[in-house]
Amino acid sequence: MRTIRLYVRQQCDLCDEADGLLRSVSLGVCQIDVDEDPVLQQLYAAHVPVADFGGNVRLYWPFTPDQVQAAVAQAAGDDIAGRSQASHPAGERTRKLVVAVDRAIDRFARHWLLFIAFIAGSYAGLPLLAPILMALGMTRPANVIYTVYRLLCHQLPSRSSFIFGQQVCYCDRCMGIYTALFAAVLLFALLRTRIKPLPWQAYLIFVAPMAVDGLTQIVGLRSSNSELRLITGSLFGIGSAWLALPYLEQGFQDVISTLSQKLQPA
Repeated sequence: MRTIRLYVRQQCDLCDEADGLLRSVSLGVCQIDVDEDPVLQQLYAAHVPVADFGGNVRLYWPFTPDQVQAAVAQAAGDDIAGRSQASHPAGERTRKLVVAVDRAIDRFARHWLLFIAFIAGSYAGLPLLAPILMALGMTRPANVIYTVYRLLCHQLPSRSSFIFGQQVCYCDRCMGIYTALFAAVLLFALLRTRIKPLPWQAYLIFVAPMAVDGLTQIVGLRSSNSELRLITGSLFGIGSAWLALPYLEQGFQDVISTLSQKLQPA
């Protein structure tokens, strides 16, 4: 008697019906609960019951006795057997792809802070590098940086700092925001297990100075200065990092915990 693998889930009436149909045509049935294997769950949970006849031959419910007999004959054919020996079944390829993606996500979840630090450090540092390159006569790479950051900041000379007589690529407020954000990321990397998320009410304390400084200048009530722009921008950068990074850490730890169970050897 040929035994067929039947992918099922608990409390599934259709799965019981499929089991009875397969047995009615003199086939043995080995039920496999897809919920016990994370990969099988991703492949088949939405489609159960699924009858696997081997040789990359499967039937998805609903199927008839005639379709079952045809599937049995197809799986037993020499041509199907030859092809299955020459290449991996599609299900196995899909399984390997899912595992590879899960491993990539797991690696990123374990090193996400390094990625954030690289991005924040690059974004904060390149505008400071550009005037140095310009002062050294390396105008081409410097101009590339100036051009890119011109899309992201107004670059008004009256609101920007200068290094070696050359203007920094972003304004003082942006300098405060992004250098403080980068510093906060580095600090969080050292204290990540001891820092709790900043309550959103407290976050307003970090945002308000920049909002007040910027709005009162826009409506013409007063004029800001370089020091205030740096300070208020820095407060905003620190508060934003304090608000977001602990939540990201918690989320990625949950991802690591889930994937560790999925990827552990059977």
